[in-house]
Formats: sequence, structure tokens, C-alpha cells
Amino acid sequence: MTNDEIQLFTLIAFAVILVLALYKLYAMFNTPVSGPDTKTYHAQLEALIIDFLKRVKKTDLNAQELFELLIQQDEFNDEIHKNFNHNRLNQLLQQLFYTYEVNSLEELISQIHKLGPDIGKEDNA
Repeated sequence: MTNDEIQLFTLIAFAVILVLALYKLYAMFNTPVSGPDTKTYHAQLEALIIDFLKRVKKTDLNAQELFELLIQQDEFNDEIHKNFNHNRLNQLLQQLFYTYEVNSLEELISQIHKLGPDIGKEDNA
């Protein structure tokens, strides 16, 4: 074999390996993650929180107390909600404050009680 043939063979081998590596990277980064997507997860958590707030009798809760009560619920003991934390609760509460046009958790609970048991049903339909 001459130097030109060796260089050509090396170039072809490099090109084939590069194409295979790029294909593997493409396949790895474009494979969807198993489980619910972020919007579905957000909607599920929001529905669980609203359902819980409908049932709660105490209206002067703070976010810490609400979090502790929520994680004691059976709905939050499954594998889907294992990453639920204070930050996620605060994000959901801020979204609910905006949605129901209130400024505090106490106002949110009062607003949900005032709107009645059908609240949140139209979001899931």
C-alpha cells in the first residue's frame, strides 16, 4: 500500500465513524424522556392543590404548613410526585394567585371556597 492509499483508507474510516457518532448523538438527545410532560405535570399538581384547598377547613395557612399537609396526602406518595418540593409549590401558588386574582394564600383559599365545588372542572375537560 502506498501512502495515498493509506491516507484515503484512514479518511474513509474517519468519515464512517464520524457519521455513526453523530447519528448516536442525534438519537440520544432526541429520545423523549418517559413520564408526563411538564404541562401535564403542572396541570395535575394544580388540580391536586385546588382539590386539597377545597377540602381544607383552616384558611390561615402559610406555604410551609400547606406543603407539609400536601405531602401527607396519598396522592403525593406515588412515584410521579416524588420531586414535589417547596419551590414547585411556590411556583404553583404564584400561578394560582394570578389566575384567581388574589394576593395571599388565605385569599386564595377563601376564593376557592366561594367559587364552590365545580372549580377546576372546566380546566380538565
